[in-house]
Amino acid sequence: MKSFLSYFLFLLPYFIFSQNFQSDQRVWNENTQRAFRDLGRLKLAKPIDNQVEGSIYFEPKFKEGNIVHLDKEIDIKTKLRYNAFNDEIELIDNSNSSESIKVAIKDFDIISYFDDKEFIFMSYIDSNKENTEGYLNPIYKGPRVNIYKKERKKFLKGKESVNSLDIAHPPKYTDEIEYYISLNESKPSFVKLSKKSILNAFNKSNLIKSFSSKNRLKFSEISSLIEIARFYELNN
Repeated sequence: MKSFLSYFLFLLPYFIFSQNFQSDQRVWNENTQRAFRDLGRLKLAKPIDNQVEGSIYFEPKFKEGNIVHLDKEIDIKTKLRYNAFNDEIELIDNSNSSESIKVAIKDFDIISYFDDKEFIFMSYIDSNKENTEGYLNPIYKGPRVNIYKKERKKFLKGKESVNSLDIAHPPKYTDEIEYYISLNESKPSFVKLSKKSILNAFNKSNLIKSFSSKNRLKFSEISSLIEIARFYELNN
């Protein structure tokens, strides 16, 4: 990681606020190539299995964006996309004569912005109540409450029919959306969009119970969780 930072500190004048980072080939000298190699590891291409339905991406197209290093105030512009199956940020590397795809380094001080989203690599408590690490998207930021969204792709094996009554289905990638909440700078924890889970997240507050009942909130909707978070911050 130290070598990564030293390269970018040397190249800082070239990167910060550069509007033509991708298109201006004059900046691709030996040092910039070395720095870009340190930004991510080479992604090995895998053959596409046409028998599998769906995609490992919610959005397969690369989008213009930037990667920010919070500690050193480094802002690098490039094209990115999110691999929701592998939980990886993929980026385009034009530092050589040919274009290649890399996987961005996972680091707690590096944030990626693209597709109108913010991707933060964080430690959090998953639905199995286990500590894990991965990318989360902030959807609500408050002084005491933060709410995050995680888009996943899960692989389901195919099934062959064994008789006329059995239904066959091909292997496929399915969508899965999860939400996480952090109170008073605590580690984000999984919260299900249900009355029980949301009230538990706010320590079964009678004030929250009364507010949600009075306003007839639908706990199955993320907008209700955000509304509760705003109310909580105003009354605590």
